[in-house]
Amino acid sequence: MNANKSITLLTAAVSRLSSSRCACNVNAAVGIRRYAAPRAVAQEEEPEAALPPFYPRAPSGPLPDLKGKSPSDLQISYDPRGHYKGRRLVRSIDVELRSRLDPDNRAELFRKGSPTAVEPGSVLLIEQVSSRSRPRTQVFAGVLIAVRRKGVMTNIVVRNYVLGTGVELVLPIFSPSVKRIKVLKRVTGVTEGDNIYWLRDKPSAAPLGFTKIDEMVVRDREQERRAKKMQGQR
Repeated sequence: MNANKSITLLTAAVSRLSSSRCACNVNAAVGIRRYAAPRAVAQEEEPEAALPPFYPRAPSGPLPDLKGKSPSDLQISYDPRGHYKGRRLVRSIDVELRSRLDPDNRAELFRKGSPTAVEPGSVLLIEQVSSRSRPRTQVFAGVLIAVRRKGVMTNIVVRNYVLGTGVELVLPIFSPSVKRIKVLKRVTGVTEGDNIYWLRDKPSAAPLGFTKIDEMVVRDREQERRAKKMQGQR
């Protein structure tokens, strides 16, 4: 009788111990899930509003008369159409298209002789979108290492380093996907030409240093944020 009673008490004790362990495991699992839930749910960024369709500005009049002007005068250093029979007409169309595809007068930043022109070695901030219907602003900042003047096909080369790897952006300045080109820091006198390709092999010789670009971007963003805040308070 005593043996049966002892077995019964031992079985009850084991049952209570097992149930308590299960409860602890359940509570622990619930606790882990509750703790991990806020991390698992990430707030999705609100998509930017779609941009309106891009339309060139309306022509201001007849095509410009370029008689007596050389390609260099027209900011066309490299002109593969120079041997065409109707090259003067093609160049007139090129000049007219540049005036229509330049809503914010950004061509003046890269025109020789312009008072606002930037030289190779300056630091630029580029904002562009991959799609106008579902735009997501992509930002790239770096050192301007080349300006390729090809009329309406003019493009620039901007270089920076990401995790120690050199990255270059070739940007057509008249592309509708380009939202803004901002000068973060101007540099003069680095070269008399239109490029400083030697900077690829000697990054330490950069006039401003690649390591300072991120700091420039952060400061620029902070200044813009404060400016918007002050405008909103007015």
